[in-house]
Amino acid sequence: MKKRVFSKSLTHTDIAKRLSIPTKSLALLPGLFGGNAMELKVKDKNGRSWNFVCSLRKAGYAKPVLQKGWRDFVVAKGLAVGDKVTIYQQECSEHGIKVFGVVFPCSCYSIEVERVNQILRV
Repeated sequence: MKKRVFSKSLTHTDIAKRLSIPTKSLALLPGLFGGNAMELKVKDKNGRSWNFVCSLRKAGYAKPVLQKGWRDFVVAKGLAVGDKVTIYQQECSEHGIKVFGVVFPCSCYSIEVERVNQILRV
């Protein structure tokens, strides 16, 4: 079953620098294990894998952002302000994580893009 982690209409900052993600979405992302950054692997609708680094501010409130790898995705997909991205979580059928003899299912992530105004693009 696929569960929506978050959806967001892209802003200029999201396109030019980093994708700011809603803080409430952290519960559905892989744990940071006491650190301030983690790798998030996602697949697009064509099955291509993308590696993003999700990081938190070191000071103040925990505002998560996707930085490393995000701009490569933006450029490759030709994203523009107003386009919408959605990240989903689903159980992987392949492997789980074994802890003290108990196998926990791992999560896989996918990303979808919805173009706001395809007609105006060149």
